[in-house]
Amino acid sequence: MKKQLLIIFVLFFSVLGFSQGIVFEQGTWKEVLEKAKQTNKPIFIDVYTSWCGPCKKMSKDIFPLAEVGKVYNANFVCYQIDAEKGEGIEIAKKYEVMSYPTYLFIKADGTLFSRAVGSMEAEKFIAVSTTALADLKDPSPLSDWEKEYAEKKNDPAFLLDYINKLIKLGKPAAQLFDEYLALLPNEQRASDKIVEIYMKESRNISINSLAFRNLQDNNTLFIPKLGGHVYVLMIGALDNSFREACKSKNEQLLQQVVDANEKLPKSSASKLKEELYMNYYKKTGDLDKYISNATIYCNASLMTISFDSIAKTDKKALDLFETTQRKILVGKLDSTQLAQLSDYIAHATRNKYSQALNEVAWQFFEKVTTTTSLEDASLWSKRSLEIYPDNHMFIDTYANLIYKLGRKEEAIAKETEALNIAKREKADATGYEATLLKMKAGEKTWK
Repeated sequence: MKKQLLIIFVLFFSVLGFSQGIVFEQGTWKEVLEKAKQTNKPIFIDVYTSWCGPCKKMSKDIFPLAEVGKVYNANFVCYQIDAEKGEGIEIAKKYEVMSYPTYLFIKADGTLFSRAVGSMEAEKFIAVSTTALADLKDPSPLSDWEKEYAEKKNDPAFLLDYINKLIKLGKPAAQLFDEYLALLPNEQRASDKIVEIYMKESRNISINSLAFRNLQDNNTLFIPKLGGHVYVLMIGALDNSFREACKSKNEQLLQQVVDANEKLPKSSASKLKEELYMNYYKKTGDLDKYISNATIYCNASLMTISFDSIAKTDKKALDLFETTQRKILVGKLDSTQLAQLSDYIAHATRNKYSQALNEVAWQFFEKVTTTTSLEDASLWSKRSLEIYPDNHMFIDTYANLIYKLGRKEEAIAKETEALNIAKREKADATGYEATLLKMKAGEKTWK
């Protein structure tokens, strides 16, 4: 009888084993590398963060599937890391993880040989493992590609393969992409292969690249394939160059960004030049120029947008979502997620302008001492509340500004209002409580 029970017990767990999803190792990274050596298997790592929605979807809906577990458990030592905690921070940095979820495929010696990114359905996720195993068998290490490049730099087919190799390993390929485009006649610079590279390499494209000029020059060829996303790619290149300008304090590059931005259609979510100047001087620490450009940006742009215009824009976006896009997402998102997305779209423009006003107003509160500029900031803050009433963070900004201007009793009343709203919404109110105590004691609420 005991023997029969043992057989049943073993069979039960055998069946359970075949029906489970991915089994992730629980040890340290060093232990995972050791297990990979012992089992002669490569490593699959799911790199996630606690706030990443697509990461949660993969963990909930895809990783537990039996068909997924069967493939990944058989072929890899599987591991998960939070890119913002513990060993995950260093691993994500080492393998240049830039978005989440990212899937890394690594040899037992720690060498990365393949990667993929994003939430996807089970069939595609299984296909990712097939591609990774094929990459594992690639006999040419990256060093061989680098040597071969010296001889084949004018061979478009080689450059295309080299570009895809670098992208797969998470290495920048923007320079090679420019070289590849330069070898092609203009009519071939908007092919499906080119579009695919743009989609994968967008984070490395700058405005001073042939890749960017190609988007500008062949705009009419890209629109049928990419629609409005062609402008997303161009804005991404502007953002890349803007960050570089701030990092190197390069005002010449900043001006190039401004000039390129001015050529984009205003409906493409391009920025105003005053906004670019303001953010540049904010990041580079030139307070006087920041104040000057922020004042122009707020008074000439943000303060001129009417409530009616904001409401109409949000209604138009919501109507478009409800009539054309919602049905596409049914089944991909649950009812709660759909409701959250609908609410976000219904107030996106309101949030954009009110948050922009509040952000600049708060910066002035923290950094500015002149009465005239503080008065300006208080008007921007007040306007943010007119656009988005009962926002406790915006009320807190307004309260602090008028307190700094000497309007103590009014400030105490507004800070109390912010505190009460935060408590009602079960938000963290400790900062408001501390500010209120300082106001009542007549102490500074700024550094």
